[in-house]
Amino acid sequence: IFMAEMSFEQLWADVVPVPQVDAPDAVVKIAYSKEFTNLMDLFRAVQKKEEYSERVLELIEELLELNAGNYTVWLYRRNCLKKLKLDLNEELDYLDGFSKENPKNYQIWHHRRTIVEWLGNGDRELAFCESVFEVDAKNYHAWAHRQWALQTYNLWDKELAFIEKCLKTDIRNNSAWNQRWFYVHSGPEAQSIEVLNREVAYCVDSLVQVTLNESAWNYLRGLYKTHHQELHEIIRTKVEEMVESSNRKNPFALGLLADICEYTGNQLLTAGPNEATQAVQELREASKICVELVSLDQIRAKSWTRRVRALNLRADSVVVEAA
Repeated sequence: IFMAEMSFEQLWADVVPVPQVDAPDAVVKIAYSKEFTNLMDLFRAVQKKEEYSERVLELIEELLELNAGNYTVWLYRRNCLKKLKLDLNEELDYLDGFSKENPKNYQIWHHRRTIVEWLGNGDRELAFCESVFEVDAKNYHAWAHRQWALQTYNLWDKELAFIEKCLKTDIRNNSAWNQRWFYVHSGPEAQSIEVLNREVAYCVDSLVQVTLNESAWNYLRGLYKTHHQELHEIIRTKVEEMVESSNRKNPFALGLLADICEYTGNQLLTAGPNEATQAVQELREASKICVELVSLDQIRAKSWTRRVRALNLRADSVVVEAA
């Protein structure tokens, strides 16, 4: 408003700019533009005298257009908003537009979270994040902000449906798979065997559609490693079926089966000496699968070779101990 009615010089005639003080022996001096230098000199002046006004907010907007990552300027903006008791929903309106130009700016996301906290209401946040995903479905900042809003304001009701919509759009979207894991493990549903069986079934169905989807394989691996013993047999059976249906040519399926065999072998060893024979069989089977992967997954061939050696040493040590 002020800048529209008055010239820049008239608006700031009462302020003596405070220039930046650079070390005289600085190795490199940053080549700031004249516009940026003038605006920052004014900003330092108003900051020094602790002025909080509409014209300062406009000055800040000009500065943020030139450098959206200046956290000192963002902090001063928040101080202005608080001192002037301005409408925070209007600030979110401003951020809705400004964020589109800077969708991966840490300071903008932090500022938005603070404003939402001051409002005590996260009703706008899920829709805002969804608008970001329409441009970049894997924007880490938006997913992190969404998770915060879900937990802070208990906005879980439609989240699973939203996740499934994202995965229907792109079944390989690792961010959406991560969000599904977050929902299951941090959301309102108890991690019952029914819920976990649903997750296994969803995962397997997705792998029928896209067999080389590493995100889904990692999700299934996570379910196996972190949950009820009841899941282990179900997952192992499904993985063995997918290994065979791929003629043992799917490196992700084989890799998970190797993990399962190794895990089972190690678990049997902790059960006592009576399980040693079965444990060795599982470790040998894991080693055999890793040998297959040396040829099948050549990018990771050295890693699989090291694992073969480690598994064989482990199995051999059990045989020696048993003898």
